[in-house]
Amino acid sequence: MSRWVTLVLRALLLWLVWWALTDGDATGLLFGGIVSLLVSSLSLVLFPPSPHIIRVHALPGFALFFLSHSLLAAVDVSRRLLSPSLPVTPGYLRAPLSLPEGVPRWLLANTLSLLPGTLSVTLDGDEIELHCLDLTQPVRQEVEQTQRCVAKLFGLTLNPEERG
Repeated sequence: MSRWVTLVLRALLLWLVWWALTDGDATGLLFGGIVSLLVSSLSLVLFPPSPHIIRVHALPGFALFFLSHSLLAAVDVSRRLLSPSLPVTPGYLRAPLSLPEGVPRWLLANTLSLLPGTLSVTLDGDEIELHCLDLTQPVRQEVEQTQRCVAKLFGLTLNPEERG
């Protein structure tokens, strides 16, 4: 997507958010438009357009994946923390990445950080480093499953030889 199209789409989206936050008050729409355009211009510098576009029809599946895994992991973490023996084996784990650089990897890292029990520490080359609550759990498989879900969201095909 070209930078101009991205700028216009971002500015329109921000302007719509401004309009909603001001309850559609017409007196602030011009100011909101100017601010939206300035913020969108800054966003292009900080976050250039990506060749990877989220497929809207895949969003419900990703949301279902994220919510179900968040709920199950939260119950597991709560159970462990409330247990008198505190059955955890914390530590760091490095996992290979199959997703292309840019937005897909950032979404993977942020998704893993939002799932209870894992926290993304670094994206280093073709690996991600995670802090895990329990290294005895199948964290690598969860990373692979999350990568497949993110790939599906972007319409990407993961090469099986690239995975560890």
